[in-house]
Amino acid sequence: MNIQLKDGFTYAEFSLDKDYEGYPGIIHGGIIAAILDDIMANVKFLEGYILYTVELDIRYLKHCLVDQRLFAYGYQKDIKHNIFYAYGEIKDESGEIKATGFGKYFIKGVYK
Repeated sequence: MNIQLKDGFTYAEFSLDKDYEGYPGIIHGGIIAAILDDIMANVKFLEGYILYTVELDIRYLKHCLVDQRLFAYGYQKDIKHNIFYAYGEIKDESGEIKATGFGKYFIKGVYK
C-alpha cells in the first residue's frame, strides 16, 4: 500500500484480492484493522517519528469487499506529551464510510 502524506493527513488507495478475505467475498476484519492502524500511525511516521500502537478502536460499519476500490485516510486528533491520538477511516468510491478507527500511539523518538 502506497501511503502518502498531504496537508497533514495520510491517504492511500487500495483493493485487496481473495487472499485477504474472511467470509467469501468480504475482506477479513483483522486486515481492515491493520490498514487503519497503519494509515493513522503514518501521519507521524512520515514526518520522521518512531511510534508504537498503544490502543486501537475499530468500528466496522459496512463490508469491505474483495477487489473493491477503497480509500484509507488518517488524521491527527491531538498530541499530549509523547502520546499521539489519531482518527482513520476507510471509504469506498462513492464516499461511503466502511470502517473507522481511533488510535493512541506512544512517540518514542525521531528517526530523521
